[in-house]
Amino acid sequence: MKAYVYRKYGSPDEVKSIEREVPSPKKNELLIKVKAIGLNPLDYRIRRGSLRPFTNFNFPRQIASDFSGEVVEVGGENSSYNIGDLVYGMVFQLQSGASAEYIVSKEENLFHAPKSLKLEEAASVPLAAQTSLQALRDIAQLKKGMRVLINGASGGVGTFAIGLSKIFEAHVTAVTSFRNISLVNELGSDEVIDYTKNDFTQMKGSFDVIFDCWGNKNFNIVKDNLTSSGVYVSTIPNSKNFFSTFKTSFTSKKGKVVLVRSKKEDLAFLKKVIESRELKVVIEKSFSQDKIIEAYKHLETKRTRGKVIVVLN
Repeated sequence: MKAYVYRKYGSPDEVKSIEREVPSPKKNELLIKVKAIGLNPLDYRIRRGSLRPFTNFNFPRQIASDFSGEVVEVGGENSSYNIGDLVYGMVFQLQSGASAEYIVSKEENLFHAPKSLKLEEAASVPLAAQTSLQALRDIAQLKKGMRVLINGASGGVGTFAIGLSKIFEAHVTAVTSFRNISLVNELGSDEVIDYTKNDFTQMKGSFDVIFDCWGNKNFNIVKDNLTSSGVYVSTIPNSKNFFSTFKTSFTSKKGKVVLVRSKKEDLAFLKKVIESRELKVVIEKSFSQDKIIEAYKHLETKRTRGKVIVVLN
């Protein structure tokens, strides 16, 4: 089978196509014929070596966490999946990525793909949508009537965060640039701040939740914009954010970091709200597998609207 790997840390140009043996599933695992992969900033942070202390050092390494595809082999006898099922999910990329024509996945890390999406479109959902869901519902405990500010609202995580916040009946303030104002309004934002004109940290307004999907603010910068019991959640796992988590464990205002885990229960919830049209999926661009380097270069401009996917089969 064809797989896309890198043999050393570096730029997107390190990604090469190689031939590998098709893996075999063990008990409670499935062999998936991959239709598409979804790209995320986590991919290039790992590929650049930014998360080197948390990765294994085996090269060549496959990239990408998100996938969608078809079950072609079942490991064990008591699986809840059948050959031919269409699924979506994410692998633990710190060990091995999804960028191959066939991958093995644990059953607990995937679920049946939303029927309202094309199979390749489903690859855009798992990491970004579960990050938003776990940050807002589980960490921030977002509830009806609460005020949430989403920094980086037009990106992959941010677009899902707007939709999920509206499902939870919160008041949403989206921070984005002028060119993306119409997009975040269409997704349901109640207010929009154009960061090219205004710095929200210098504006009046208290928020129950500040969800930083962009990573250019930290707890110390935004704490005065939180209510007395407000929660700041970042998607960036760096030392400053982890220190804020520890330091604020003794205060009413909290600084947190979301470390996403793929859960079949969360994927089932996302499937439900996508199929009911409550949650919109925004895909800016789809690339063919021979354009995977171009796809990553596009993602790394940090100017994408929604998600980028690469179709493998």
